[in-house]
Amino acid sequence: MSLPTDRLYQRIKFYLSLLKKKIIYEDEKKFIITVEERVNNEPLVVTVLYLPPVWIHIRAKLIDGSEMEKLGGSRYIIYRELLKLSFRSAEFKFAMDDQFNIYITEDIHIAALTFDVFEEEYNAIPAAYKTFHETIYPDMKALAESEKIDLT
Repeated sequence: MSLPTDRLYQRIKFYLSLLKKKIIYEDEKKFIITVEERVNNEPLVVTVLYLPPVWIHIRAKLIDGSEMEKLGGSRYIIYRELLKLSFRSAEFKFAMDDQFNIYITEDIHIAALTFDVFEEEYNAIPAAYKTFHETIYPDMKALAESEKIDLT
């Protein structure tokens, strides 16, 4: 790891310590730091990583892809609601990986990486998780129940 990347990694760890976050996993060589959060007394794993050449990426999984797949065509209703929520909330950015897992994500350009910016972007993750689980997930469960789909 180059010296500037080492410094960047240490800065992120310092910011997490200032925020009193519990690091549960880290890999300095791969620049991955995993933090344990609690939202409404539920565990939430937040991952902070470096995306070369200039981005710090923060994310947490909202929905496992297997849950989305069980909804079949109805999953597009959830996608629509996520897009609407993202539009109404400037800090909420949702993404999907190749396995159809849905994430809340935030990105920070390393030139803008100050404590205030990091704190704001990091705190958007649990806020979006909470909003999702209070506003969209109950509808998702109701939709699954109406179509007799077992999400568990």
